[in-house]
Amino acid sequence: MTEANFNKRQCIRALRKLGFYENSKRGRLHDKWFPPLDLSRNIHPGQPHFIMVPRHNELHIQWEILKELEAMGGRELVERFKRYF
Repeated sequence: MTEANFNKRQCIRALRKLGFYENSKRGRLHDKWFPPLDLSRNIHPGQPHFIMVPRHNELHIQWEILKELEAMGGRELVERFKRYF
């Protein structure tokens, strides 16, 4: 999971191309990105139904974002994400 290295801008661009949309309610340290309807059907109980992306410019949690993407849509979704950034 550590083979991808991307920054915040690349992450957000790739999430948008995959159909994710931002829906942050408050001014927190992270933004919530929700998946499109076809991916949200694959989310199991107990699994977060969004991906958190830090608002600061330094992104140190790439492996966690990839892990959440894999839980939502498998390796295929992770590979599509990597192609977009």
